[in-house]
Amino acid sequence: MRKVVVREIKVDGKIYSVNIIYKDNKYIHYRYRDGAFYITSPKFVSEKRILSGLDKYSHKLIAKAMAEDAIGDGYMMLLGKRIPIYDSGVISFSDNSEITYKNKEELDKKLRKFFLHICESRVEHYTKIMGVALYKTRIRKMNTRYGSNSLTSRTVCFATKLMHYSLEIIDSVIIHELAHIKVFNHSKKFYDFVYKYCPNYDELHTKLRKGIYQ
Repeated sequence: MRKVVVREIKVDGKIYSVNIIYKDNKYIHYRYRDGAFYITSPKFVSEKRILSGLDKYSHKLIAKAMAEDAIGDGYMMLLGKRIPIYDSGVISFSDNSEITYKNKEELDKKLRKFFLHICESRVEHYTKIMGVALYKTRIRKMNTRYGSNSLTSRTVCFATKLMHYSLEIIDSVIIHELAHIKVFNHSKKFYDFVYKYCPNYDELHTKLRKGIYQ
């Protein structure tokens, strides 16, 4: 007969439920899904040892769960959130706006328009804060880059794949590209300017590289 013990753990200031399941197995197995940890353990292992191991692996387990495909079977990641996608339907947002689509082709077009609007509004927002010139904003598919800045055409361009990431991560890319208006290279002066408006830039850039959308 198995025994289940429920505990809590704090990771980066957030409280997570921990479900410890004691079974007749030989090893401890740690899993993370749907915002909670699930641990199967032999009956003879102490709770202190189990939780100590969770302290060690919690960050990796969360990161692994978050680094899923941007678009999968019946879902997609949009602004860092997993949403169901059907042959037709409605995507609702917290500001009561919606994207209604009759097929996947229409959804793709409306998502591009939706993402362009986000980029335009965030660029306008940060140009005022950073004290840089307002550039024209475009989006396009880019396989190897997340953004670009053309001083000649006064245009910033962002990869459409950014729409899968959280707004905070998108903002970090926007700040990066707008910072090039002040400093075109990647010198210390450039990054000092970036960190001024995005103090956790390194953390967000790491998530971007690893495909962690939240």
